[in-house]
Amino acid sequence: MRKFLFVVFLCLSFPGSGLGQGRATLSSPVLKTEPEAITFTTRFSNFVDGNDYRIGVGTTGEELAGARFELSKGDSPVSKELFSFLQGTATAYFEVDEIRVQGFFFPSSELPAAEEELVLKVIVPLSEAEKAKRLFIIVTKQFGPDTWYIMDGAEINDTHW
Repeated sequence: MRKFLFVVFLCLSFPGSGLGQGRATLSSPVLKTEPEAITFTTRFSNFVDGNDYRIGVGTTGEELAGARFELSKGDSPVSKELFSFLQGTATAYFEVDEIRVQGFFFPSSELPAAEEELVLKVIVPLSEAEKAKRLFIIVTKQFGPDTWYIMDGAEINDTHW
């Protein structure tokens, strides 16, 4: 009983840490397979003000050559520069050491409002998807100058296409 009361106390004392609150999330990807490409769409939400985030798609091998990325907020396209980064500390989510990601950086000043979502649509040539075998969709949060941790993630693999 003491442990239960202690946990309740901690959750009430630190509301952002209890029950997954204060944690950016992504929806399950919606996948469409075509003869020459796979397309998936994922929604990102629950960004916490005052934090910087990165969202993107990656593999354990090379970057996805020929992949097209479309980013929107509501019905409006978002113009951001696509960049590449290595995401370490991925073992807890995907049992891989690191992921080579292509994605977008969102400083806290550019985060969507609390009720808004970012929508990422990615079109990957089927040959690239088959070469990669596993695609990882992630949202990461910055915890230090060079320290980014995955807040949420999803995997699409060759059993899905």
